Amino acid sequence: MTGKERLMKAFRREKPDHVPACPDISVMVPAKLTGRPFYDLFLDGREHNGWTSATYSEAYVEAVKYFGMDGWYIYGGLKEIRPEGAPEFRDTVITQPTQKVVDRICETPEGVLTEREIYFADEPPWRELKPVKDLRRDYKRLRTFMGTGPWKWEEGYNDRHRIGDYGVYVGMVPVFQDWWFHHRQGGFEQTFSDFMEEPELMAEIHEHWMEWALAYTRAMVKARPDEIMLGASSASLSVSSPDIFRTYELPFIKKASRICKDAGIISHLHICGKSWELVEIVAAETDVDVMEPMEEPPGGDVDLKEAKRRVGSKLCIKGNINTFGFMMNATPEQVEEKCKRAIDDAAADGGYVLSTGDQCGRDTPHANLLKMVEVAKTYGKY
Repeated sequence: MTGKERLMKAFRREKPDHVPACPDISVMVPAKLTGRPFYDLFLDGREHNGWTSATYSEAYVEAVKYFGMDGWYIYGGLKEIRPEGAPEFRDTVITQPTQKVVDRICETPEGVLTEREIYFADEPPWRELKPVKDLRRDYKRLRTFMGTGPWKWEEGYNDRHRIGDYGVYVGMVPVFQDWWFHHRQGGFEQTFSDFMEEPELMAEIHEHWMEWALAYTRAMVKARPDEIMLGASSASLSVSSPDIFRTYELPFIKKASRICKDAGIISHLHICGKSWELVEIVAAETDVDVMEPMEEPPGGDVDLKEAKRRVGSKLCIKGNINTFGFMMNATPEQVEEKCKRAIDDAAADGGYVLSTGDQCGRDTPHANLLKMVEVAKTYGKY
């Protein structure tokens, strides 16, 4: 089987030839593997197809080949076809001794939006300034930038060839908390303060976002990716709550997963950190097919064996080996033992992908990732 075939079988809760091996190496490991400054990868001057650069996307595919793993290409998307005269962000790149700073400005009829992102030589980029600083003032400007529909996107994926049969091609849509955190100055504290202090305005913002997000979901489904991934890192119960999830995320996840199901496209939900209560909600109340990374303690609160018993008939499980402690510091022999236990706990009858709890750190030993792949191919045979 190819990597794509293997993952698609597992995502459908079927048995592939062996348990897929798909550790989350989404940013840092592939970037370091190139030996280049990270900012050279992200600021490549080429057209972006999704949330990151073409050069970085290619680096991920090379890492998939290097480790012999099954690829999960989450870097694609559809380019929006903007109305003529619509406001756009303009970038200015400032080169500093150890980093690059990108200042972005967008002039709207309601006023100016600004943001600043810092690109490092050996770390992922960090957004220092976000567009929405004053809630009421800047949201009006952001709304004008986004438009009110109907939105239009390209009809096909221009980068699908990059991953080919090495893995699945993913169309990604952020859930509301991820989207608002991305745009709102002040981090999680301000994001949750907005929910508590301005519920009526946030309901209005959520409604507008949801119209856009569902339109984007429909456009991507029409273009036929291998799956749609709903990115919900900020919905984690490590920072958020079940009540906020039910208010801002569940209505969208229900509708988006139904759109996918009706079109025969797999839907995949990512919620890192503590998530068990949300796993149960998603399994019982949505049409989501795959959920990850179901992190184990201490970062998460999911017992893999119990998850397989309680939701394995509804969800493909992808996860859940700890990254920041275990994968960074364990020996290959310890990784082998832990991977075997994960396969024992969750792989019966298919529907399991051996993976990590979330993104592997930059300095994760290659031997540990290679061992994970080896165990999946040998011990994980069906």
